[in-house]
Amino acid sequence: MSFQHLAPALWGLAQSHDRSPEAVTRFQEACLRRLVRHAYARVPYYRRRFDEAGINPNDINTLGDLAAIPISTRADIQSQQPKDMCATPESTDELRVITTSGSTGAPLTIRRTFREEQLMLAYRIRAYIGNDFDLPWRRAMIDYYSAETLRTEGRRAFHERLGILPRLLIDWRTPKGEIVNTLARYRPEVIFGPPSTLCWIADEWTAEDRRRVPLRMVITGSETVTEQMNERIKEGFGAPVADVYGCHETVFIALRRTDDPFYTICRNAAIVEVLRDGKPAEPGESGELYVTALHLHTMPFIRYRLGDLVTVDKVVGRGETVRSLRTIDGRTTEHFQLPDGRPLHPCVFSDLIKDSGLPVRRFQIIQQRRDDFLIRLVFLNSATPDLDPFRNQVAQALGPGIAVRTEPLDTLQPPAGAKFRPYIPLERQTPGTPGALKGHRIVAQGDQPWVSGPTSGKP
Repeated sequence: MSFQHLAPALWGLAQSHDRSPEAVTRFQEACLRRLVRHAYARVPYYRRRFDEAGINPNDINTLGDLAAIPISTRADIQSQQPKDMCATPESTDELRVITTSGSTGAPLTIRRTFREEQLMLAYRIRAYIGNDFDLPWRRAMIDYYSAETLRTEGRRAFHERLGILPRLLIDWRTPKGEIVNTLARYRPEVIFGPPSTLCWIADEWTAEDRRRVPLRMVITGSETVTEQMNERIKEGFGAPVADVYGCHETVFIALRRTDDPFYTICRNAAIVEVLRDGKPAEPGESGELYVTALHLHTMPFIRYRLGDLVTVDKVVGRGETVRSLRTIDGRTTEHFQLPDGRPLHPCVFSDLIKDSGLPVRRFQIIQQRRDDFLIRLVFLNSATPDLDPFRNQVAQALGPGIAVRTEPLDTLQPPAGAKFRPYIPLERQTPGTPGALKGHRIVAQGDQPWVSGPTSGKP
């Protein structure tokens, strides 16, 4: 990331959050002009897209001009080689590589510099301060963490060793009593985690636990949080709940303060559009969210279709870009219940898919019975690889007596007007059950079930 791009990003980071909407719009447009010209000059993918659409990057000057830029989807980016997506193809091996968990059913590999990663995290911390949050000095993060993640990301960074923003990573599969004891020793001020995981823990949190682990705040992220989930977390932990909205592609997008009805977009870091039938959604209308990350130049995301359905609260400026959101119907991770009562985190499946080396573009996991899983797979090319080793790995991981089916498909699409759900537990298919999905027709057309043997698997 050159000084030419870093300086404006740092200036936006330093700006007050109470600036006028017009001042923020001017800043966004200046960043957009630099980003578009840079992407055209340095990133082969965007140069091709612009040339095919007959767009001169010098004609993109205002937010109103943004609509002329072709939309990019996850599938578009997945199909590219790293050298075609990155501005520094000669050194892509030296970039920080992030592989998404596949919470949308389509894992993606992202590359950026360490400086860009830290910059976007700084924007999130700046948003906390700008929205009257106390800076969360001691943080505990409860999520699905593999042993490798705990080993590599759980090491204390330099600033943590100095006592600045220390954090503790806890795998959600840790026994509840051990989680409480660990937190009581660490005494965090804030707990972070996906709402589905925090709900599960909050339901078993007692008054004694609240006394031993007094919290100032709980912050959710990575998944959609409903009002019911928000109340369960708030009541269980005895602390107010805020929600962070972001994605691996852009790190941070918006923040909802405790008890606020809307999400405030971090407009200094991103341009957000919400389109309904190809046109900007009006306040109160829902549509699909598209994001342009203003300060990510190594692997740019310009008018990127994130795939989340949201409801607009306020729009501002030329091009009717979004200032705040009322609701987010985004990625919701579901837990599966196995026949022996064990909860199974969906990331077990995404990890197995990633580790298998299969060229998977999109997937969907459907629990047809407590002991029967259907795995739908769409591959990057038309050839279907040998799936026997993969089914065997999944069966071993789930434990004895669990059937695993695979179904290669040409495409996976959500029902009309609905959000694509990569994980569908049994409960979500039962009509009349709270949260049951509509329009998902679960039919297995793949191979015969693969049933695991007596080997015990990991949880």
